[in-house]
Amino acid sequence: MNKKDFKDYNTEVMLQILKKSEVELQKAEAENDSEKIKFINEEVIPKYEKLYLALAELDIRDKSEEEIKTFRETVDKIAESNGLTEEFIKKCISVREELKGKSGAEVTKRMFEYAVKDLKKKKIILLERMDVLLKEEAQLEADLKECIQYDAEMEISGKIVDVREKKRDLKEILDANDKEIEKIQNHINTKWRYEIFGTVSRDELKKAAEGE
Repeated sequence: MNKKDFKDYNTEVMLQILKKSEVELQKAEAENDSEKIKFINEEVIPKYEKLYLALAELDIRDKSEEEIKTFRETVDKIAESNGLTEEFIKKCISVREELKGKSGAEVTKRMFEYAVKDLKKKKIILLERMDVLLKEEAQLEADLKECIQYDAEMEISGKIVDVREKKRDLKEILDANDKEIEKIQNHINTKWRYEIFGTVSRDELKKAAEGE
């Protein structure tokens, strides 16, 4: 097995395990199985994501034949424990190569990139709203300091409370938006979230998304 085949085989095993994990996660979410959801999110996916990233970056140029053999045997054991045969993995590699540039992976990656772009646009709008509220709050606080009538003071104080409540609500939206950006950007950076669709054509992915 040459260096490229070695790398392709290793990463494909991890991608297929991660793809299987995603399917199981979706099923657990549909069944509202919180225990299984937690297990997959905290135990399964992090483990195989780490292996995928490590194997994708593994440089075997300075590795001995014995070391390479050990790596391969380890990956074979992982594949076997997850019900994946060598024949199946090689078929996935072949399909991935055939679909390169027209697979679901490219579509999914672009979808992630568009989502991040839209969320960043939304963040700009939210920050502009926050700036308006901050200026309004500052003006009300200044007015309160100058106020000498009790009724007017109570009115301004009430407005300040309202503005601060709006700020809190907006801050929650901003935090959620930032969290979503971080999550999707991580999907892009770690690659596997879209690469798992590299063995599916764009049309197949579209039909699956439409529930056909």
